[in-house]
Amino acid sequence: MTLSGLGWTIVSGDPENPSEFATVVRRDSETTGPQAGSLEARASLALKLLAGINIAGVLLAMISPLLPVSTLLTVAFSAAAAVLAVLYVVEARAVDRRRPWAVAAVRPLLILLGASGISAVVIVLNGGTLRVPFDGLLAAWAWLGAPDRTLVAGRVRRAAPLVGAAGALLAAMVLAKPLFGWGGLFDVHRPDLQASLDVECGAPAVGLPRTITVSYDWSWTSTSLFPNQSDIVVIGWSGADAEGRPLYVIDEIPASGAGIYSGLTGYPSTALADQVGAESEASFRWAIELDERGFEPGGIRLQLMRPRGDPPGPNSVTFAASYVHLGLWRETTHVTCSW
Repeated sequence: MTLSGLGWTIVSGDPENPSEFATVVRRDSETTGPQAGSLEARASLALKLLAGINIAGVLLAMISPLLPVSTLLTVAFSAAAAVLAVLYVVEARAVDRRRPWAVAAVRPLLILLGASGISAVVIVLNGGTLRVPFDGLLAAWAWLGAPDRTLVAGRVRRAAPLVGAAGALLAAMVLAKPLFGWGGLFDVHRPDLQASLDVECGAPAVGLPRTITVSYDWSWTSTSLFPNQSDIVVIGWSGADAEGRPLYVIDEIPASGAGIYSGLTGYPSTALADQVGAESEASFRWAIELDERGFEPGGIRLQLMRPRGDPPGPNSVTFAASYVHLGLWRETTHVTCSW
């Protein structure tokens, strides 16, 4: 004969075989779970839903977006979301089985989810966008449930590893853009760029040279994982004779190299590169494909020619070489030749 209630099963059987009684009691307590509608039951369902949302987000991240983003950001965010999904499922299943350590972890996890939801909304609103805080909404819904008094909470320290890991991953997701996005902590920055501009001006006493070779070289003191999209180098020059005609024009269109494409633009650096080019009377540009060459050192050469005779002096031409990184910042070097 058996008598069931509140997650326990009382078995009358062979008193000489106590293991049978213990097995039945354990199995029944693992299958009943928390009371329906309770805080713990709602938390279990919320965690399962969040696990599904995270996995769906990871799958969608594998599809190329209409507007490209940092590959490092995508990889880091997706990895954190996938690990969180596993932790959510582990916690939810443990709550369903009435594990004391999992019961102790429910409230701290709900607090973390609520905080991460609010933080994410604040961050995206400051950026002018909108995000539905599924984690915060589900945490609030679960918190409104009444606690299941039949559950036994274990020591909080046994739940600490899971709660701590979830908190760290949630923080990484909330701060993913300032950490892993373009211009973030793990991207290269302006002080990391080492650039030099060399112009063969010739001897001032001789007058304007027939041709001028402009050389621009760069290297990096730092790097970043999974670089993608395009930087742009712009070389501009300004200088005209007394009649307002340019002193120098391009001799030959430079050839392209490995990952350095002559005359091309590239997302997301084009808009800033256009502004840089407009600062000079004439300019030429190169697209630096980070997908292909990453942050390897590079160099470009541009040869200019004098389109007409040597005009009377004094004359001068100012050269400006600018490196534009992902449309976020520019670093410009100037050289002036005078005759």
